Amino acid sequence: MRLLRRRHMPLRLAMVGCAFVLFLFLLHRDVSSREEATEKPWLKSLVSRKDHVLDLMLEAMNNLRDSMPKLQIRAPEAQQTLFSINQSCLPGFYTPAELKPFWERPPQDPNAPGADGKAFQKS
Repeated sequence: MRLLRRRHMPLRLAMVGCAFVLFLFLLHRDVSSREEATEKPWLKSLVSRKDHVLDLMLEAMNNLRDSMPKLQIRAPEAQQTLFSINQSCLPGFYTPAELKPFWERPPQDPNAPGADGKAFQKS
């Protein structure tokens, strides 16, 4: 009667859990031994067909993987460019001609309204 007390609840739960796991283990062992004894030849042919189909599927997946474009996983590599010897600047620097804008800006009047941070005059 001591086992029915409330403070022994974790112990009872552990014992029931162990008994359940032992029951499952014995049931699994019994079923697997029966299956080995009752194997039939047609079952073996099904297994070989299943293996053949599985091999075909794996081969198809490998072919599909080979046909996909390759993704670059590491950092992109800088392309090697050939530099001519007669350049006036080092690679990565710009010459004044390269820095010149495509269109020249028109000259601005420093006394015009809004120039040099001055407010517009309303008339």
